[in-house]
Amino acid sequence: MPTAIGLRAGTRTGGAISPCHRPAVASALTAAVYLVASLAVHRRVLGDLGGSTTGSTSADAHLFAWWLNWFPWAAGHGHELLFTAHQNYPGGVNAMWNTSVPLLAFLLAPVTFTAGPVVSYNIGMILGPVVSGLALVLALRPYVARWLPRSIAGLLYAFSPFVVAHGSVGHLNLVWAVLPPVLLWAVHTLVVVPTAHPARAGALLGVAFAVQTGIYSQTVALGAVALVVVAVCLAVRRPQLAVERLPGVARAVAACLATYAALCAYPLYQLLAGPNRPRVQIRDPAVTGADAANLLVPTHLAALRGGTGPLADQLRSHAGEQGGYLGVALLVVVLVAVVSVRRPLVRMVGAIGVVLLVLSFGVGLVVLDHDTGIPLPWHLVERVPLLSEIEPVRFQVFVALCVALLVAVWLDHLAATPPGPRRTAAVAATLLAAVTWLPSDSQVAVPAPVPTFFTRSAQQQLAADDVAETVPTITGTWMGGAEPLRWQAASGMAYRTIGGYFIGSDPRHDLLLEAPTTLYQRVATEITAGRTTSMAGAGSAARQLRAAGVTVVLVVDRPGVGAPLLEWTRRVTGSPGRRVDDVWLFRMAPVAAGPR
Repeated sequence: MPTAIGLRAGTRTGGAISPCHRPAVASALTAAVYLVASLAVHRRVLGDLGGSTTGSTSADAHLFAWWLNWFPWAAGHGHELLFTAHQNYPGGVNAMWNTSVPLLAFLLAPVTFTAGPVVSYNIGMILGPVVSGLALVLALRPYVARWLPRSIAGLLYAFSPFVVAHGSVGHLNLVWAVLPPVLLWAVHTLVVVPTAHPARAGALLGVAFAVQTGIYSQTVALGAVALVVVAVCLAVRRPQLAVERLPGVARAVAACLATYAALCAYPLYQLLAGPNRPRVQIRDPAVTGADAANLLVPTHLAALRGGTGPLADQLRSHAGEQGGYLGVALLVVVLVAVVSVRRPLVRMVGAIGVVLLVLSFGVGLVVLDHDTGIPLPWHLVERVPLLSEIEPVRFQVFVALCVALLVAVWLDHLAATPPGPRRTAAVAATLLAAVTWLPSDSQVAVPAPVPTFFTRSAQQQLAADDVAETVPTITGTWMGGAEPLRWQAASGMAYRTIGGYFIGSDPRHDLLLEAPTTLYQRVATEITAGRTTSMAGAGSAARQLRAAGVTVVLVVDRPGVGAPLLEWTRRVTGSPGRRVDDVWLFRMAPVAAGPR
């Protein structure tokens, strides 16, 4: 029977509806297909899961590996979980303002303990699209009866340009795109076919938001905005129905907020009032929106580009944030579905998708990196606390979900029509359009070697209260910048470090994206680059290191490390140093007592 707004599957009678009668088998088969697809995308890392990281950049991959190691290690050693001084010592790092993925860290802890954090990171990258696609398949069940259209939609969503783009730069927190399908379930439960227990459904939604907080808190904010968009579109399209649903939705919202606040009280404290949170806006709103041309222009991450490479090179931002490609073919399919399928669901999803697409463009319209000067709706909230930290380009994941849902409904509609050449042609055209989202074979693996010292000798040579300055230091440089974080994790957190790659602040800086560079480190960098051999300032550098609590300097023996750098380090530390495996270890000499 049709529902009040006709959004459920089974409202058409043009053919028999044949949902899969063996859902467990269907789910297992779907999961297997998605897993094979994800393994194909990440195939270059499969031969060395512990010695390389999937993705074209390494800094974020190494950062995620560090956090995947931190949480189970900290829980086992009695440390505070959401604040750590094991990097950026002594100031420390607020985990809630960073992509710390605590939930994934605990889910993958058995892998981390047995095979190491790099393996955990790679497995997480492989499983993220699989879980996300399956989540959409399950969420679509009330809307689309047939298993095959739902599975195709899940495949589209799991390997959408958004997920592929963020996977290409190692964004583990964003390839786990599970919350949007959960919100689709919530809309059905609270609006389409209202449950008799809205407070219970709201509480479950609060749990879902809490779970997402353990993956990436920005997606929580994105999801909340997306729900507001759904509510506004529904109120405009069906105001009387919106009024009827309001009491139940209000109870659900209250239960959701109460549950979320109870489960996330400590994370929320760290986010809103915790130490070392940034005191200014992290990013310029002008650069956090999507390039509108990306709607029709694919990047090198798409297998079918049709000679658009020169245009793709002009898109704003980097490839990891260029995940908004829809393409002419899929846009035509979406338009045909909206016009042809007589279900309010289709028009509603189409309208919501358009609004979210516009929001993804950010505060102003940018086309091929040209700012047109045309303001857009997100401009109204660019200075609102917390909302201002949202990167609107990431609404693209909800746009991808809308497209996948419309494709599923359209294929389900075609399956219900009488067989014939027209239906066959429509199905074939739809599947060919879906192929335009096929990823290119461009996912790379970056070697992630660890100096032997950190895996074999660090635990014996260093004490738990040692604080290290490392050469090289930790930075956010995309290639290799965060390597020392990964080495620290590989050592079993044998020491703390004054370096760090994070979002935070300190008393002198309202915003930090990496630890401030010391005088010792600046001179060491100049020496390594061959730009100076001056040893001036050794006393000042030593005092600065001691003031930061440094007890040991670790110089990794790699190209560029020669006699001048070692001599500089000896003068600063007051120690001759010694080579242990492939690292030079210098202990800070005690300060000589002055005359009494």
